[in-house]
Amino acid sequence: MQKKLEAFWHGTLRRPYRLAKTYDSGDGPAVVLLHGLGRSARVWQEVIQLLSDQPVPCRAVAYDLLGFGASPKPARISYTVDDHAAAVIAQLQRLGRSKPVVLVGHSMGCLVAVRVAKLRPDLVQHLVLYEMPVYEGLPEKWRYKTRLNIYFRLYEWISRQNPSFDELNQRFKERLSTKIVGTELTAETWQPFVKSLKNTIMKQSAAQDLPTLPMPADIIYGSRDVLVIRGKVHQVLGLDSKLVTLHTIKERHVISRQASAFIVDRIQQALTPNT
Repeated sequence: MQKKLEAFWHGTLRRPYRLAKTYDSGDGPAVVLLHGLGRSARVWQEVIQLLSDQPVPCRAVAYDLLGFGASPKPARISYTVDDHAAAVIAQLQRLGRSKPVVLVGHSMGCLVAVRVAKLRPDLVQHLVLYEMPVYEGLPEKWRYKTRLNIYFRLYEWISRQNPSFDELNQRFKERLSTKIVGTELTAETWQPFVKSLKNTIMKQSAAQDLPTLPMPADIIYGSRDVLVIRGKVHQVLGLDSKLVTLHTIKERHVISRQASAFIVDRIQQALTPNT
C-alpha cells in the first residue's frame, strides 16, 4: 500500500519529495547549502558555525539531497539534475521567505544549484559555487580531453558495477576512496549515488544553463582539486563577467576550514547591500 501511494503521489501527481533539513539556524536572509555527490548536509557544519558569527546575520539552512543522508531514497526515479532540482525548489518554497535566497553548492550540489536558478530564478538572488564539475564546453585541448577521458572512464566503471553495495563495499573502498573524496556511501545510498553520477554529473546541463542566468555568481575552484577541471570558466562558457566572479584557492575537493572561511566571505559579500 505504501509503495502504491508513493507511486501515485510522486509518480502520477508528480509531487516532489520532501528533503531532510539537517541544519536551520540564525535569523535574516536565507542561505541554502547543497552538498556534493555521496555526502550529506553535515559537510557544511563549519560553514554554518562561521556564518553564526558574522557581521551580516543570516538564516543558514542545509538539506540532504534526494537519495542521501536522511532524505528519501526512492528507487523509482533516475536521479537526474531535474529530479534533484525539483526537490530543492519545493523546499525553497516551504521556507516561507518573500526574498530570494543565496544558494550555495559544493561539487554536484553546484550543478543542482545552477539548475534550480535556471528553473526558478525568482527564488535565487546569488549563487556561490565551490568545485563545480563542468565537463562541457571546455576548449578543444589535449590536456582537457585527456582528463575528461580519465574522469568518464572512472565514472562509467562505477556505473557498470553490480547494484549490490554489500558485494562491492570492500573493493569500492580500496579502489576509489582516494579518488572520490569523502564519500559517505551505504547500501541505501549506493543506487542514488550511481544514478546521480550517471544522470546528473555525466549528463549535466550547467554549461547550457549558466550563460542564461540573470543573478550574480561566485565560482570557486581549488588549485589542488583532481576531480574538477578549473580554468577561465566564465570566458569558455561565454558568461557575463559583470555577473560572474571566478576565484581560485589552494584546496582539494573538500570543504576544509580554509575553504569554509572563503565561502563564508563570499556569502557575506552577497548579503551586503550595494556590493
